[in-house]
Amino acid sequence: MLKAKTAIVTGASRGIGLAIARALAREDVRLGLLSRTQPDVGGEFVTCDLADLERIPGAVRTLVERLGTVDFLINNAGTFLEKAVPETQLADWERVLHVNLTAPFLLTREVLPHMIARRQGRIVNIASTSSTQGYLHQSAYCASKHGLLGFGRSLAMEAKPHNVHVHTLCPGGVDTDLIKGTYLGDRLKGQPMINPEDIAAMVLFLLRQPDNIDLAEVVVRRFDPKL
Repeated sequence: MLKAKTAIVTGASRGIGLAIARALAREDVRLGLLSRTQPDVGGEFVTCDLADLERIPGAVRTLVERLGTVDFLINNAGTFLEKAVPETQLADWERVLHVNLTAPFLLTREVLPHMIARRQGRIVNIASTSSTQGYLHQSAYCASKHGLLGFGRSLAMEAKPHNVHVHTLCPGGVDTDLIKGTYLGDRLKGQPMINPEDIAAMVLFLLRQPDNIDLAEVVVRRFDPKL
């Protein structure tokens, strides 16, 4: 079902993004990859720091030209910030919102018209449980992820008449470098965590859904039999 399809994956050089890219490659999906460094997986690659908003449209257009069509867009790239509000500089706040919220909007704005024209496509936004609740010293991160969830909800309504599906995946407690060295990382140390490959499997599950199934939002939490 996924063989010979095309997908753009952001943040593909590590963590969840790399796991997603590798899982798609195993399904013979043709990849367009956006990240700051070259991912260890085959595909069309364009280097792009998603905090640099002006570069995003051109980078996406380059990938679309190389791929020909885009069946799937995986808005995965994200950045994390753990600071109390009085210590959060405006530049810190803006970078988090640029990468986690504005970049997915710009990527979607470039890709969606192609999907609408073909009346097919799927967009998966990798959000977080921070999309649905607050966490200590994560005001910027939670604001960006709440925004991404709201964006996905509205986008789903806009895309539905054109047979384009929008999924928002909200994982919590994923074992990546994103939270290493933070209070959150220390708090979760030694506890059962979700592997990036688990999230990649969830993405494949969403991409395989038939058109008559609507899975707009999926929350994925770590399973701890002790709780």
